[in-house]
Amino acid sequence: MTSPQQPQEQPAGAPALSTTLLAALALLSAAGPLGTDMYLPTLVRMAGELGTTSSMTQFTLSAFMIGMAVGQLLIGPLSDSYGRRRLLIGGSVVFFLTSAAAAFANSIGLVIGLRFLMGAAGGTGSVLSRAIIPDLAHGRAAARGFSVMMAIQGFAPVLAPILGGLLAEPIGWRGIFAVLAGFNLLMVAAAVFMVPESLPAARRAPGGLRRLFPSIAMISRRRVFVGHALSMAVMFGVMFSYISASPFVLQRQLGLRSTMYSLAFAANAVMVTLASILNTRFIKHFSLRGIVRTGLTLGFVGSVGLVLNGLFGPWLWVTLPLLSVTVFGMGLVMGNATALGAAQVRDAAGAGSAMMGALQFLVAGIVSPLVGLGSNPALTMAVVMLVCAVLANAAHYLVARPTSE
Repeated sequence: MTSPQQPQEQPAGAPALSTTLLAALALLSAAGPLGTDMYLPTLVRMAGELGTTSSMTQFTLSAFMIGMAVGQLLIGPLSDSYGRRRLLIGGSVVFFLTSAAAAFANSIGLVIGLRFLMGAAGGTGSVLSRAIIPDLAHGRAAARGFSVMMAIQGFAPVLAPILGGLLAEPIGWRGIFAVLAGFNLLMVAAAVFMVPESLPAARRAPGGLRRLFPSIAMISRRRVFVGHALSMAVMFGVMFSYISASPFVLQRQLGLRSTMYSLAFAANAVMVTLASILNTRFIKHFSLRGIVRTGLTLGFVGSVGLVLNGLFGPWLWVTLPLLSVTVFGMGLVMGNATALGAAQVRDAAGAGSAMMGALQFLVAGIVSPLVGLGSNPALTMAVVMLVCAVLANAAHYLVARPTSE
C-alpha cells in the first residue's frame, strides 16, 4: 500500500453522509442477498409444489439477476434527470408488492415474471445507493461512505442463508417470500423517512431515458472509469463463482451438512464485512489505489491456492481458509474501486452507478453456469475464480491506470 495523496472532499451545502443515512442505504441496497440467498434452500420444494422441474425453478434466480441488471441500467440515468428520492421510494414499493404477490403465485411462469420485476425494483435500491454517496461526498469521504455502507450491508449475506435455512422447513418458499415482503416494508420506511434528496434540481440533467445511451456512451469513453468498473465487476465474479458453486463443493463434495454449510457461508460473508470495517481505517493512511491492489493480490493468491487444492485435494481445512482470504480481498476492492470509478463520472453519477451495477450482474450471469461444468466442482470453481481474478488485475493495472503512471 502507498501513502494517501488526496484530501477529503465534501460538496458545499450537501446533506451529511451520516451513519444513519448509510445504514438506510445499506438496507436499500441489500436486495441481492435478501432476494437470492434466503429462498435458495426451498427451490426443490417449490418445484414439487408447482409441478415443474428443478431447471425451471433455477430460472427464478436468473430472472431476478437479469431484472437487477435491467433495473439499474434504466433507473440510473432516470435519476440523473428526476432525482434519486422519488425513484428510490417507488422502487421500494414495487419490490414489496412483487414479493408479496410471489407468495401467492400458482405457476412457475408467474413466479419467474414476478422475480424479474422484483430484481428490477431491487436494482433501484442498489443503483441509487451507489449514486447518492458521490452526490454527498467525494474522494476519501466517498470511499469511507462506501466502506461503512458495505460493512453494514455485509450482515445481509450473513443472515440471509441462515434465516433461509431455518425457515425453509416450517414455512416453505411462500413463507420466505412473505418474510422478504416484511423486509421490503422496512426498505420503504427507510426510503421515506431516512433518505433525503441528494441531487438538487440545479444539478440535474434533462432528457430522462433519452440520455441512457448517450450517457453510457459518454462514460464508456472514460478509460479510467471503465477500468475501475471492470475491475470491481470481475472481482465480484470471483465472489459469485464461489457463491454459485459452494453448495456443490462444500456440501456434495466435502460433505458439510446444510446447517454447517450455512454457517460456513455466513463466516465468509463476515470476512467481507470485516474487510469493509478495516478499510475505513486503511483509507486514512493509504491510497485508495494501493488498497485496491492489495485486495486484488489477495484475490489472486487465494484463487491460485484453491486451484492447487482442487488439483490435489480438495480438503475442507484448506478450502475454507483460502476462500476467506479471497473474499476478504474482494471486500477491500469493492468499496474503493467504486469510489475511484464514481470520481470519474460525477457529472453522470446515476449512469455511472447503473453501468457498474449492470456489469456486476452481467459477470455474475456468465460465471454462474460455468462453475457447474466438469466432474470436479472444487477445481472448476477455483479455475473460474482465478480467471476472474486475473481479469480484475488486468483491468486495474492496464485499463484503470492513470496517464501519470
